[in-house]
Amino acid sequence: MSKTKRKGQVTPKKRAKPAKAKKPAKAAKPAARKAVRPAKAKTRPKAPKPKPKKAPRARPRRPSTIAVNVNLYEPVMPIDRGERYEDPVFAALEQGKLGGPGDGGGTLSSKDGEIEQVDFDVEIASLDAIPVIVRVLEEAGAPKASELRYEVAGESVVVPFGITEGVAIYLDGITQAPEVYASTSAQVLLDQLLDTLGDDGDFRGSWKGPTETALYLYGLDAEQLFATIEPVLRAYPLSQNARVVLRHGHPSLGAREVRLAEAT
Repeated sequence: MSKTKRKGQVTPKKRAKPAKAKKPAKAAKPAARKAVRPAKAKTRPKAPKPKPKKAPRARPRRPSTIAVNVNLYEPVMPIDRGERYEDPVFAALEQGKLGGPGDGGGTLSSKDGEIEQVDFDVEIASLDAIPVIVRVLEEAGAPKASELRYEVAGESVVVPFGITEGVAIYLDGITQAPEVYASTSAQVLLDQLLDTLGDDGDFRGSWKGPTETALYLYGLDAEQLFATIEPVLRAYPLSQNARVVLRHGHPSLGAREVRLAEAT
């Protein structure tokens, strides 16, 4: 039978269903603790073991040498210096196992380019080489007042040597008459001088300067050499007005100059 609601009738409210009790939330599982591994101890780098030092190889000891400078007051060209003096000295020293070549050589010239002196170096193993050097140089005709220079125990030593004296003939190249220069030559004059001297003189070279041409002759005695060639010089036109320097070379030789135009 259907229920009809009457006017003014209060319909009781429906009881609310009790709320279902919520299930308690599951407790969160504690996070698993990771086992903490002990940190590895840092290892110190090992110091390299020192390698045993090798004993230095013993080098063969070189015999001590003495540097010798050979100084010659002679107007000799470098090539002639080598052939006349250096090569024979080096050969003699090497043959006797007394030394050999040094650092080199040099030439000292005037402002006009005329050679005044030359030098070269020698290395010697002992002082026994000194008389050998002197002998070879004098056999080659080294001029007087030449010198060997070296040091021993901090002391400078100078050894003079030489046997020849020079005569330098300076031909006038500017004041003679033009026909003289056209009809003569220095070579013809030199040939006549050498023919006159024979074995008593030695021609060492020449030099051409701004106003003069020089001829260099050497012998054992400059005065005697000049006395021999003077007649030839006076007779040949090109040598008129020439000046002749006897004992040409080191100032200590006491050079004497003769003017042919003034001589009687």
